[in-house]
Amino acid sequence: VNMPKVSFVIPVFDGDAYLAETLNSIINQTEKDIEIVVVDDCSPDFTPDLMDWYRKKDERIVYHRFENNQGVCAARNYGNQIAKADIICVSDQDDISLPDRASFTYRFFKKVKDVDCLTSAYNECNVDGVPKQLWMPERMTRELFEQGGFVWMHSSCAYRKEDILALPYRVEDTKTDDYVFLDDWTKAEKKFWTVKKVLANCRRLPMGVMNQRRQVQGLPPSYIL
Repeated sequence: VNMPKVSFVIPVFDGDAYLAETLNSIINQTEKDIEIVVVDDCSPDFTPDLMDWYRKKDERIVYHRFENNQGVCAARNYGNQIAKADIICVSDQDDISLPDRASFTYRFFKKVKDVDCLTSAYNECNVDGVPKQLWMPERMTRELFEQGGFVWMHSSCAYRKEDILALPYRVEDTKTDDYVFLDDWTKAEKKFWTVKKVLANCRRLPMGVMNQRRQVQGLPPSYIL
């Protein structure tokens, strides 16, 4: 079996409204030697029908559906386990990858051996996917994480398969999957690197994870219309 250069892993739950746009952004990468792994966490919507159509259209797509809802960490971990490439790009079901994300990420990891997790600048988009605000995060460190003032976009990050299998996603109380990932990886002294190039755009939705977390914390919403 020919091994792709990069695998994109996308957990999906009730995300059919934006999933097509996310998939198109990955299908249309300038680097064609990629794999697209979609793990459906038993979505109650039209995700299976949508994926049936996409799989007929593009043989690089691998689709797996859980028979019962297991949560986003289980979906990410399963996707990472079955991914064929050594390098994995993270994507949420409603975020948009820029066309040269795969080629840039592949070249970066081939050249830079001592970085474990690549992240990038990103635009926050409104519900229509129109960029509204550019963010340039600092390089993630344990110190920065403990201060809690970091800006970060999970869907622009990438890592090696061997690293995420050794230190996978896990569930912890009301914390989001990416928060616990950062906690675990910075504790383990994994080296992060942030590039100024925008690799992906983040859609801020009223019902998105970010706003659910802000609601729990009693903070005002941050979605963009």
